[in-house]
Amino acid sequence: MKASINSLHHQTSDWLRELEFYKQELTSLQKRLEEVAAKNTTKDIMTQVEHFQNRFTILREQHDILHHENTIRLSRVDELAKSRPEHIDEKFMTENGEMHKKVNDFSASFRDTRFEFNTFLSRVM
Repeated sequence: MKASINSLHHQTSDWLRELEFYKQELTSLQKRLEEVAAKNTTKDIMTQVEHFQNRFTILREQHDILHHENTIRLSRVDELAKSRPEHIDEKFMTENGEMHKKVNDFSASFRDTRFEFNTFLSRVM
């Protein structure tokens, strides 16, 4: 599917804002996990705490990679806009379906982890 430079700029900016939201959410989830770890020292709960700590670490790493890739993408789109200002609204570029899939997969993974974590919290708090 063809897209304009303007459209690609907005799409990438939206993804970066979405990733910023997930970064803030991960910080909140991490704080809640630390509260649980401080209040509960049983082996079963500490095993779950470690599980979620690992999941949050993986999500942060995936987030950092996606954020970096989208920052580069936005920079390239902006450079293209500067070099071809007369074509900003013309649909002549192919959209990056791979990046769309990566962002959607990350979002789904985040939602699943948050749901699983909230279920865990409801049992231990």
